[in-house]
Amino acid sequence: MKAVIFDKDGVLVETFYIYLEAYKRVLSKIGIKIKKDDLAKRYGMKGPEIIKQIVHDNGKIITDKEVRKLANEKDRLYKNMAEKKLKLLPGVKKLLNYLRKKNYKIGIASSSAREIIEQLLRVKKLKKYFDVVVDGLEIKNSKPHPEIFLECAKRLRVEPEDCAVVEDSIHGIRGAKRANMKCIAVATGQHSRIELERESPDLLLNSLKEFDKISNFLNTGS
Repeated sequence: MKAVIFDKDGVLVETFYIYLEAYKRVLSKIGIKIKKDDLAKRYGMKGPEIIKQIVHDNGKIITDKEVRKLANEKDRLYKNMAEKKLKLLPGVKKLLNYLRKKNYKIGIASSSAREIIEQLLRVKKLKKYFDVVVDGLEIKNSKPHPEIFLECAKRLRVEPEDCAVVEDSIHGIRGAKRANMKCIAVATGQHSRIELERESPDLLLNSLKEFDKISNFLNTGS
């Protein structure tokens, strides 16, 4: 492997419940109440797509302009709440230091907006680790489409088959595999280990604290 591409939410940082609260608030404005599973099963997709699907499932009609307005409001609420609530997941810093020391190229491929990714990098002082960031507004298709991973590899100047993707979601794993990349799945998001295992990732971990397994996989591909 020459490069490692990270998803953000559920991989680098725990953000699900911050997002859930933000989605609840904006969707309540159009009379929709959501539960945890409504967001969990769509986690990894772009915000506007999540909103469209939830609205559709509730039998309502919404314009693209209204979707964008709700998505922007959701991002604003998230950023305000996240400023003091962001917590790095276990093992992140150690892994990033290792990858930098070993001269791997490192990228982020996240469905979040750029300003939300930049907030994480600023608050948790991670900017120095990442060579490339691709956000959800820079691509047309949501995960599980491979577009975001292929774009990240292109900017890193690495062939897809030389990249390993670190993901916590079913949509992310499928996207990485469709991009012809190796996939390391971590059960630190909203999908269980059993659910992730069904997607046949190349390596399945309980968390990034399993450092030896990760370093061995990157060195040997198995």
